[in-house]
Amino acid sequence: MKEILTPFKVGLVVLIGVAAFIYMVGQVREGIGDDPSGYRVYCVFDDVSGLVEKSRVVIAGINIGQIDKIELDGERARVWVKVNTPLKSDATVAKKQASLLGEYYLALTPGYKGTPLKDGDEIKRILTDVAPADLVNELKVIAENVREITGSVRAVISSKDGEQKLAQILDNINGSVAEVNRMMGANGPKVDRIVDNVTEVSEQASGITSDFRRDAKAVMADVKAVTNEIRGIVGKNSGNVEEGFASVKGAVSRLQSAMDKLDGTLDRTQSIATKIDNGQGTIGRLVNDDKLINGLTDVVDESSRFIKKITRLQTIVALRSEYYLGETAVKNYFSLKLQPKPDKYYMLQLIDDPRGRSMYRETVTNTTDSTKNPVIREQQTITEDRFRFSLEYAKRFYFVTGRIGIIENTGGLGLDVHLLDDDLELSADIFSFDDNVNPRIKMWGLYTFFTHLYVAAGIDDVWNADQTDFFIGAGLSFDDEDLKALLTTTGAPSL
Repeated sequence: MKEILTPFKVGLVVLIGVAAFIYMVGQVREGIGDDPSGYRVYCVFDDVSGLVEKSRVVIAGINIGQIDKIELDGERARVWVKVNTPLKSDATVAKKQASLLGEYYLALTPGYKGTPLKDGDEIKRILTDVAPADLVNELKVIAENVREITGSVRAVISSKDGEQKLAQILDNINGSVAEVNRMMGANGPKVDRIVDNVTEVSEQASGITSDFRRDAKAVMADVKAVTNEIRGIVGKNSGNVEEGFASVKGAVSRLQSAMDKLDGTLDRTQSIATKIDNGQGTIGRLVNDDKLINGLTDVVDESSRFIKKITRLQTIVALRSEYYLGETAVKNYFSLKLQPKPDKYYMLQLIDDPRGRSMYRETVTNTTDSTKNPVIREQQTITEDRFRFSLEYAKRFYFVTGRIGIIENTGGLGLDVHLLDDDLELSADIFSFDDNVNPRIKMWGLYTFFTHLYVAAGIDDVWNADQTDFFIGAGLSFDDEDLKALLTTTGAPSL
């Protein structure tokens, strides 16, 4: 039995729906609204693409305000934000992308050392992400100006010992290349002459053998003819004796002529053998000159050792990304490891660091104006480019590897402990001795699985409590043999 909807029931349902809608609208608040603890500060950006009014303002992922207004400030954009948490003059602000759809928001750090900000003050520390196109251009400039990078490496080496060791390594490499060039240049003409001499001797020996074979065939043919004639004479008892003796005389004469030719061939062969024994001619020098043979042997041995060093050099390429939980940013690494022996290697790294490098500058102004403070202090924070560079030398002892060199643009030291058949690696770096109150210490663990893939987790800047942050990451690595296999399987584009 169907229930009949009366006008009263329909009207009651409509009234209940309208009341619920009015209640929900009353509960909706946009941003921090009219929070009495909120106040307005501003920051100036070069580009505010993707930001709109009412966009979120967060600290450590927690919403603490919203964008109140965006206005033009000369050729730049002034962004007013309304927040409800205390900020200091060394606070930082960065534009972040929330998703691939293009939503952007502002990420703040409240600051630690500065003076409190008041309503209407400016946040001066602006952190700008490096665009992918800018990063590619920087890599192209680095690839085209290797000498400038070498000069920068020399400039950023912090210790005298590190500079001397790097210079010694470069000198050893240059010396080895110069020695190989000298050896090949000095012995190249000798090797060419030896090859030419061997070719000439082979041609002469071939001619002698051919002549001897031809003469021997003629002698054997004459002997066979004489034998046949003698057999004929002996078999014919009724023949003319004088004619028989004449035939025998002619045969003996031809045999003598053949023997004379054979004697001449043997004399020439004896002459050649004598000259070879006495060291005359090309073959004689080649057979009797020990210095020439030893020199050729040394050239071959040196070339063999040099080629073995080149073939033993292993090239390992690695890519790694680390996500910092506090900064909510990603740090990327590109590594190139040159490993001539299993217990040592040289490593070059290009690092995309979201923190950059900040420097504090304070200006003090004295004034005699009685209406102003006699001493005016102005603080300014400058953040340099976040792209960094590392060059390290590593040596392994049993299950421990020590590293020394340049770590993220400053001198530093590193230590790696290898466990579980090298699948687990525990590492620590200490560097950046002048950028903060204490040196920067980074510790992490790395576990490798599926041969080329690995995951990592750790803590960065342990000694500076205001900068300490945790991170997780992952990466992959390939050596030269793996790269060859990949290129062979997938195919390389033809130029």
